[in-house]
Amino acid sequence: KMHVWFLDDSGDFAGGFYVYFSQTPTYFLGYCSRDYKPLPDNLPEEQDKLWRIKRTEQGLRVTCNGVTVLDVVLSDQLCDNSDWNYIWNKEISKNKLWRIKRTEQGLRVTCNGVTVLDVVLSDQLCDD
Repeated sequence: KMHVWFLDDSGDFAGGFYVYFSQTPTYFLGYCSRDYKPLPDNLPEEQDKLWRIKRTEQGLRVTCNGVTVLDVVLSDQLCDNSDWNYIWNKEISKNKLWRIKRTEQGLRVTCNGVTVLDVVLSDQLCDD
């Protein structure tokens, strides 16, 4: 799973993008979608993926390894939640570039070039 939340300057929710990685990857837009929808089938084949998730003036753009996999224009026709316009039109805190990279021993998460999490995966840490 991957969850991305957009927050305003006071820390309140201002939209979200969620992906469930399964045989057919699906996505959900917080305060817009009611159900998960299939991601387009143009995900790059490489195992290591660099995702860029950006709120645009009209909605959301998602790229993976430089390939646009989703470019959504939010509207009353697309969004099931009646509060979508209020939530998604909030001014968000500055965009941050998050990178999640698999390392030889686990995962490293950086935000704007600063390591914020470095995890070594082990049998004691992982239940699955």
